[in-house]
Amino acid sequence: MREFEITAAKILFSKNIPFCIYRFPGEKIFHLAIDSIFVESKERKTLWFAPFDASADNVDIFMSVIDEIELTTTFINNLQNISQQNKINTTLSRETSREDYDNSFRKYLQEIEKGDLKKAILSRVIYQEKPLDFHPVDFFVKLAIDYSDAFVHLSQHPASGMWIGATPELLIQQSSDQLHVMALAGTQARHSKQQPYHWRPKEEEEHRMVNEHIENVLRKFNCRILKKEGPITTEAAYVAHLKTDYTVEANKSDLKAFLKELHPTPAVGGLPIKKGMECIRNFEGYNRSYYCGFIGETDFNTEVNLFINLRCMQVGEDKLAIYVGGGITAASDPEEEWQETILKSKTMMDKIQTQTTLLKDGIVG
Repeated sequence: MREFEITAAKILFSKNIPFCIYRFPGEKIFHLAIDSIFVESKERKTLWFAPFDASADNVDIFMSVIDEIELTTTFINNLQNISQQNKINTTLSRETSREDYDNSFRKYLQEIEKGDLKKAILSRVIYQEKPLDFHPVDFFVKLAIDYSDAFVHLSQHPASGMWIGATPELLIQQSSDQLHVMALAGTQARHSKQQPYHWRPKEEEEHRMVNEHIENVLRKFNCRILKKEGPITTEAAYVAHLKTDYTVEANKSDLKAFLKELHPTPAVGGLPIKKGMECIRNFEGYNRSYYCGFIGETDFNTEVNLFINLRCMQVGEDKLAIYVGGGITAASDPEEEWQETILKSKTMMDKIQTQTTLLKDGIVG
């Protein structure tokens, strides 16, 4: 990693300038994107941060990706000279109580029992006290070090507030004439020892639903599947998932039109998609905002790297809101689903505790 990106991110954060710092899975370098009004006008890639539900009161956010050669001492000095911007919104969605969750769970099952809905994702919000010395950029660096196989990001923008995440789920990746799509669904606790994973019919069915959705979209856009690998078990932080990777012959389809059909997948919405979205809007009890949306960079032509915004949190004035969820089907048990959300929350929760310890010891900062 280079210090220029970290230094720039800290300046941008302190001045409330819209930005995103991020790192792709398996990489060591950081990337930086800034609101286009603060950078030189030229052809650039775009950082795209999209909300979960385009019909809700949330908008797509676009920022300009900074080329590595631009990250110089002069660039840093120019950032220092930008005037302080208006404070970033720190309003959070309300925390989900166990009673709220159980009520929503019952309503989800009632919808599934009607016969038209096979699955819908039920998520919740967990509040955590923000440590007094919490610094979002230092926390981002900690996530990037600890979760090398995830897409790790930190962003702030007046429309979205501040988000931090380390997501294991690729939505779409395109380079030249090949397209890669991931199906990630079905979850259990990660094993502490080397032992085989056994998947129940419920989790296998959840995964098949996502596969079917992806393959239907690929057929609709005449994308020929070159390779299908999976389902295999993949581990991410404290949980394990079933994963299938698709390699597809890319065509010249309009990216926004393709994404409108692909996202949200049944892994974050439901199946059928329309019914799942209706269930979420009516019974989940809050606006997900950018949780389960997507984030990444693209040139809107031949290069696309977009990831689902999972294992994430929103930063408030004195609290952190962690967002987690799981798939509800006719075979779901409320206690099991609740425990699954606790496991998923540990991706963020445990690092908050670690960050606090490091700050007290003077290791990070």
